[in-house]
Amino acid sequence: MDPAALFDSPREVTNSSISDPASQVGVGGRMYQAYREDTYYLPNDADEQDRLDFQHEMTAVLLDKRLAVAPVQSPKHVLDVATGTGIWALDYATENPRERGHRHRPESDPAGHGGYGAQLQVHSRGLGRPLDLRTIMRHAYENCPCQTVISECDKLFSFCLPEENAPLIITRAVNPGGWIEYVDQSVEPMRHGGTAEGSVWHRYVTTFLKTMRQFGRDLQCPRKYKQWLEEVGFVNVQEELIPIPMSPWPSNPKLKLAGSYALVKTRTGDLQVAKPIFLRGGMSDLEYEELANNVKLEISDRNNQFYILLVVVYGQKPPAG
Repeated sequence: MDPAALFDSPREVTNSSISDPASQVGVGGRMYQAYREDTYYLPNDADEQDRLDFQHEMTAVLLDKRLAVAPVQSPKHVLDVATGTGIWALDYATENPRERGHRHRPESDPAGHGGYGAQLQVHSRGLGRPLDLRTIMRHAYENCPCQTVISECDKLFSFCLPEENAPLIITRAVNPGGWIEYVDQSVEPMRHGGTAEGSVWHRYVTTFLKTMRQFGRDLQCPRKYKQWLEEVGFVNVQEELIPIPMSPWPSNPKLKLAGSYALVKTRTGDLQVAKPIFLRGGMSDLEYEELANNVKLEISDRNNQFYILLVVVYGQKPPAG
């Protein structure tokens, strides 16, 4: 595949997969959800859908096309938290025609509360949201009645869905023997064979992380998932750390292709959707554009060999008996 071809998007701006009444124009003319403005900070327009699709393909390459890493056998119910454009859920349903799928799109609801029946898998990718994930993991582990979750919803998300809708998206627990899996990015800037410190990209990322923490979002928490699952009580907890090249600099064909996706995603997506965060943190529009342009030049230089980590963590609720 020619990496340059990845820059051409075939998606038309039809907004056919988003709810127009629940969207509003934001920074740079991008469309954002207006249901609860402080709960989901990313756009929901066609360009953002492209970014999510690139992210899905990049992750698929890095995971050798595995849709799930946890050793789930014959799943009957699967909850996908942070569904994105729905590609993962549709592909997983195709591979497992007997399972019942449940999807949560974070731009329209405060997803992430638990699970479904026997041989369950709860799957989540790229949350990056102001969630108390340890509480969510506990709800996924314990046999937590829906009403209990509803009563704690305000504390977790600063708002709660109408109670009549709660049974549709707020669930009870992972059944004994069921699995929960998180696939996320740990965005600490790194460089192969050296350090990223002193680079423009390092300054950009550290500034972004600091600003996000001010808004209650810890984007470095994926490295804590394993510990948190074990503290809740999940067993057989495993963690896989996979490098994500920021450009196609590796000689390994798989990593080179993943780096091509990552470069496109960063240049055409990530740097755009992060702009409102930097502006809210006090940076001017002109300052951000200059910083972002320098980041584009730096990560595109294959000699820099920048990378971050894909973090895959999964655990099992102890089988009954």
